[in-house]
Amino acid sequence: MASEPVHQVSVVIPTWKRDDLLRKCLESLRRQTLADFEVVIVSNGAGAWAEDLAREFGCTLVRFAENRGFAVAVNTGIAASESPYVAVLNDDAELDPGWLEKTVAVLEELSSISFCCGKIYQSDGRTLDNAGDAISMAGAAWRLGHGRSDASEFNQARPLVAVSLTAALFRRAVFEKIGNLDEKFISYLEDMDYSIRLWRGGLRGLYVPQAVARHHGGASLGGASLDGQNSRERFRLMTRNQLALLAKHYPGALWLRLAARITWAQILWFGMAVRKGLLGAYLAGVWQYISLLPQCIRKRTPWSKGERRAFLDWLRESERAIYGDISARPRKEQDTYWRMYFALFRPRRASSVAGISSEPGGVDEEQEADPSSSRRAGTRSG
Repeated sequence: MASEPVHQVSVVIPTWKRDDLLRKCLESLRRQTLADFEVVIVSNGAGAWAEDLAREFGCTLVRFAENRGFAVAVNTGIAASESPYVAVLNDDAELDPGWLEKTVAVLEELSSISFCCGKIYQSDGRTLDNAGDAISMAGAAWRLGHGRSDASEFNQARPLVAVSLTAALFRRAVFEKIGNLDEKFISYLEDMDYSIRLWRGGLRGLYVPQAVARHHGGASLGGASLDGQNSRERFRLMTRNQLALLAKHYPGALWLRLAARITWAQILWFGMAVRKGLLGAYLAGVWQYISLLPQCIRKRTPWSKGERRAFLDWLRESERAIYGDISARPRKEQDTYWRMYFALFRPRRASSVAGISSEPGGVDEEQEADPSSSRRAGTRSG
């Protein structure tokens, strides 16, 4: 019997709580101008509605009886597909009709590019949610452009520092070379962990502003505010995974060189936990990090002196991008966490968002440094 033909793209969508959001996501896929794709829905303990929607939209469904986290769901979805391109998509994201066509065209035309993501708006369709991720020298992550109005600087293609898995397209060969997402991260910062692994593997990505999406951030867990059990869970995972990133990836020599920055960043994070009434979640995250630490150490790989220097340069450029992004806001809208961080560690020169090099060699007064705001709150099935 002949096997089923392989599609050009496999779209992997983890889902957990919101059938209404998943329906909107699938409807946006139905409108794509590129038609040669399949959809793999991974139900992280979702209700029977996931099966109903998979049947209605002709999707493959992989079911877990319980929520096993975003990373496990993505890895399982990739394993259940065979297409040469893999799109990872949050269930509360909607793609413009040309998203798949434009991102695939980039990877088809540019052999040096292994992955890409586009411009992501918040649910209002005007305010930016993400124009690529970045990481500070202290190990804290940020979504470039988050909360800002669209501007010309976000309309230029540029190398990605780090990729957001809200909506991203990869060559399948990426996963064959780098491996899967680290399932120990469960949810949150698993994409930053993967971005560091991509950089070390010599794989480069591109920000494609013509590929537009909308993200209903926070909706699938009932909101983006730091209130309630879901917010405590997010903060616990963010605390745990921030520390895990440092332990797993930062060379020992950089730990010493960047000790003051790392310490100050952790003090600010602790202060935010106290201010938001999340001290219990913070302490739980630290405790779980301690339990996870031996595994992080086992996953460390040696660095040559040249690699350490290149990694530091990469971190420095990434931090400059964060500084430029934060500084572009009116002061009353600047992120408190980052404003206080840069009060002590201001970059020597700021980079525009469009000028970041990926080559080797927190939140405003109203938002606070809310991990659910800075890292795709509520979109994760974990």
